[in-house]
Amino acid sequence: MATVENSLERTHRVLERVYPRARVAQPDPTRWQDHRIVLPQDRGPAASAYRMLRTHVLQKARALQARTIGIVSAADSEGKTLTAVNLALHIAAEPNQTVLLVDLDLRHPSVAPLLGLPVEQGLEDYLGAQGQIAGRFWRIEGIERLSILPAVTPLAGSAELLTSARVKYLIHALKSRYADRMVLIDLPPALLSDDVMRIAPQLDAVLVVGREGRTRREDLTRLREILAGAHVLGTVLNCASEFERRAY
Repeated sequence: MATVENSLERTHRVLERVYPRARVAQPDPTRWQDHRIVLPQDRGPAASAYRMLRTHVLQKARALQARTIGIVSAADSEGKTLTAVNLALHIAAEPNQTVLLVDLDLRHPSVAPLLGLPVEQGLEDYLGAQGQIAGRFWRIEGIERLSILPAVTPLAGSAELLTSARVKYLIHALKSRYADRMVLIDLPPALLSDDVMRIAPQLDAVLVVGREGRTRREDLTRLREILAGAHVLGTVLNCASEFERRAY
């Protein structure tokens, strides 16, 4: 027990030093628009949908006292990373709420490329005990209540890392650092590896993402089985035809 407590204390001390030195990136409005990133101040049905999703997630999370929420899909190319990014941006618009977006899709990290962050060293090095956590946090100019902890290099042996003591210490420290923080974690597709089965028990809740015309009903059934015992906040359906008809 003393070893665990000492490790957590060291992690807290490191995070205390890190946040004032978080790197700041400039937003690229053209790139973001091309990649369907939606800002809270945008008008139109997409921004409205994300505002509704934010309200739903915050209400459910607060009722459960959930601080760490995984964003997960059954397979790839279903929009989980885009959902995680847009949801984080909208939560950060809440006056009394801060949010940390963490990329734990270590097989295919996508948060940094999607946002256009010039990241050279990511979370994967720290988790592999190859470096310190310092210098790996990012902020975006003009979005004060959002922090980002990205990954960069894909890892083949990610499942073992996700159950390591280092990950457990980090998740505990990240969610307990600030009372007003929600930690959103972009997870790997659940049916492509055992990563989600390993990390889900460490999280307070999960949000499931699917895509109309791509996500199969049987895949969602298998995903629900994998997430048995987890608090599922709901399911997001991307590229819904009914929404497209209303939008255009």
